[in-house]
Amino acid sequence: MRRDEILNKYNTIKNNINTIKQKYNIDYDINIIAVSKYSSIETIKEFLSLNIDLPLAESKAQSLRDRVGEIEKFKNNVKWHFIGRIQSNKVKYIVKYSDLIQSVDSIEIAEYINKEAAKNNKIQNILLQFNISNEEQKGGFDINSYIDVYDNISKMSNISVKGLMGMAEYSKNSILIEEEFEKLNRVYKDINLKYNNTLSILSIGMSSDYELAVKHGSNMVRIGSSFLGSY
Repeated sequence: MRRDEILNKYNTIKNNINTIKQKYNIDYDINIIAVSKYSSIETIKEFLSLNIDLPLAESKAQSLRDRVGEIEKFKNNVKWHFIGRIQSNKVKYIVKYSDLIQSVDSIEIAEYINKEAAKNNKIQNILLQFNISNEEQKGGFDINSYIDVYDNISKMSNISVKGLMGMAEYSKNSILIEEEFEKLNRVYKDINLKYNNTLSILSIGMSSDYELAVKHGSNMVRIGSSFLGSY
């Protein structure tokens, strides 16, 4: 993908988000994550050459490791998020290269991350992923367990829980999607009420549904297909 095409897509997304904020009287920033997992290295380099300060996101540990190595030759100080299912034997790569792990979906995985972060002398920033669509193929904690989940993981010494993440069902039913986003928004607000505003990130919304996500409190959207596209 060419630089001018990427820039046009970015400006379209920014304009759309500004319109949504005005529509719903939102006065806080909406952070865009550039999902690069389907993009070629060439497209990623074209994007980075624009000096747009957005994190990149990958969903496979090996891809994250390899792409960080490749991109470091081209540009320093790129921030990387991990958004995929986490395998325990790949945690070492994910912790080494991720500024934010968005997809922590079990106590066991959190414990692996905590141990690996300690080895790296690092406090690892994470989001807790909840399964708001109740689809078996999607990861995530049961939303009804949020207090126990937060209590357990927030006490881990080398982890900092920054917020929550969720994915709505892939559906054309906007009412269903809104209900799923609102469930996580309520949990986000309740944890902040109980724990004195400890969370700062609600990561919901992707290319197909980010307007609905922003309407229901999202302050971080993960944009892939309508931004950096695919191979």
